[in-house]
Amino acid sequence: MKKIVLSVVAASAMIFSTQTMTAQEVNAEAEVAVEQTEQKAEWRQVEVAELPAEVQQAVERDFAGAVIAEAHVKEKEGEQKFKLVVQTAEGEQKELYADAQGNWIDKDKKDK
Repeated sequence: MKKIVLSVVAASAMIFSTQTMTAQEVNAEAEVAVEQTEQKAEWRQVEVAELPAEVQQAVERDFAGAVIAEAHVKEKEGEQKFKLVVQTAEGEQKELYADAQGNWIDKDKKDK
């Protein structure tokens, strides 16, 4: 009888611990999704025609034959920064960052 009671207690403990671990994993996944949404919310998609002429000219000058597929803008500390997805003449897709004057921003420093 003692073994049966211990078996039931052990089985119950395993069930409850498994449910707790699953709940923790779900909470962690939800937190990651919220962080990703907040990061994406910083960038607002704009039409390519809305880009400053300096940015468009920088793409033409430095990436001859490239086409801007997507354009996004983020305002931080009163300055506009642009994220561009361009299709190069070689068919390669690149993600570029620039300021409003058409100066390229190093990807590693884009959020600083």
